[in-house]
Amino acid sequence: MSNKPIPAALSMEGKRVIVTGAASGIGKATALALAELGADLVLVDLSPADETRDEVKARGAACETMQGDLTDGAF
Repeated sequence: MSNKPIPAALSMEGKRVIVTGAASGIGKATALALAELGADLVLVDLSPADETRDEVKARGAACETMQGDLTDGAF
């Protein structure tokens, strides 16, 4: 985590957020930014999001991953 204090209005402490497309690109960047703000995350992607999970945990946030297609009703 950065050494800069997080303004209370931006804090995500105590929140759990689902991030789709979290293995790369915008989804990964979003997950990392939310982790910096203190959110705990559930990462979902068609591909494994293990690298993103490890980076999120390195920022001190709790994190789980799910691999699958959200457009599939059986998921």
